[in-house]
Amino acid sequence: MRKFRLLSLLLLAIAFIAVQCTKEGPEGPAGATGPQGPVGATGATGAAGPTGPAGPAGPTGPTGPAGTANVIYSPWTNFAAASWSAPSGGNPINERNYNIAAPGVTATMIDRGLVVTYVKTPAGNTYSLPVIFFYNAGPAVQQYLDSRLFVGQIQLRFFNVSSITDPGTIDAPAQYRYILIPGGVAGGRSANGEKEVEIRGQIYTETELKSMSYQQLCSLLNIQP
Repeated sequence: MRKFRLLSLLLLAIAFIAVQCTKEGPEGPAGATGPQGPVGATGATGAAGPTGPAGPAGPTGPTGPAGTANVIYSPWTNFAAASWSAPSGGNPINERNYNIAAPGVTATMIDRGLVVTYVKTPAGNTYSLPVIFFYNAGPAVQQYLDSRLFVGQIQLRFFNVSSITDPGTIDAPAQYRYILIPGGVAGGRSANGEKEVEIRGQIYTETELKSMSYQQLCSLLNIQP
């Protein structure tokens, strides 16, 4: 029995020592942060999301000045010898006429707009009508070319100045072209009765426009020469 008690005491002491040895101590301080690892490979691009709804319409801008959106211009067209009239008139002028169909020449265009007609010589020189040419074969003769307006038509009038001879005709490769500029000014007339039009917010008289070179007028109206 004595031996049994000694053995029990021995086992109890061993158990007490084991418990004391396995008891966990206090947590130590955190260590330093390690270096950042390398960046991984970029993943595949995801599918595009649906298109969002359209935003509301912005406010309407202010009305611009009256312009020349309705400018009408013909292509360069060859003169046709068969389209000239027979000589007409009498002393001291003989003349021939050439009729050009121009549907844009309305009564309003004649009254308020401007019609500028050009001719291009075989040498490539461009003139606005009216124009005087000098004919030097034989006695020097001045030849005059101008234009008259009728509803739906522009009539060219060609005649010799101070001569009763036949002026002849202007034929291809000579060409003609017309530009119709609608009136954009109330009343359409200046104080002295001259026609006026508004282009890009600026008022021009008929004299000012017809005194421009062909290239200047095309640039002002933004049309192809």
